[in-house]
Amino acid sequence: MQKIILAGIFFIMMSVANFASAAEIEKAFFDNNPELVYPVVKTENIMAGAKINSEIRKDIQNFLDDIKSRVGDDLQTISISYSVPCNHKGEILSIILSEYVMVKNAAHPWNLVHTLNFNSDSGVRLTVESLSEIANPANTYTPAELTRKLKLYSKINNCPLNWDFKKLDKVPEDFYFDDNLHVHFLFQQQSVAPYAVGVIDLDADAFSGIVDTNAD
Repeated sequence: MQKIILAGIFFIMMSVANFASAAEIEKAFFDNNPELVYPVVKTENIMAGAKINSEIRKDIQNFLDDIKSRVGDDLQTISISYSVPCNHKGEILSIILSEYVMVKNAAHPWNLVHTLNFNSDSGVRLTVESLSEIANPANTYTPAELTRKLKLYSKINNCPLNWDFKKLDKVPEDFYFDDNLHVHFLFQQQSVAPYAVGVIDLDADAFSGIVDTNAD
């Protein structure tokens, strides 16, 4: 039933795309803090815009609360910035939140990324579970397939993965669409590769035609 509903949302979204405008994005400061920069979204559907903005603010507040509970008074610096890699008319809005945290006596800062994806016409938040209804139907986004493409990425870009990395156990929650509607998955620092590699941005639609991995 959920798949049917999501598919219906997607087809409605596509049918109105030619009549809707891309969302307007304005920069704002969370709780008037100039270090916490986030997007305020305006759409033709006022209720959809309000729903999106509520989700964004809730997500940022959850992040701030989580950091406070984890490090308390040891927090030295925290900042947020954002980018919008996809803002298609009446279709998909992708937002990347880049989060920087410096903790007292830490060897290095935490550079985190988090993504939010929406149907900008309805305000519905898009999740990993809905990718099969929204993204290129010729591609699959399973742990096994993403492991294959991650190892290809590592070889092609001379980007070493962790020595003990074998496979992904689940699909990463942080994904976004680019302007060509390719699906990208983001891997946090040290999650699958050494800290120096940084955040890995995997275009999961880029290696579909490559079948030779030799990556094990």
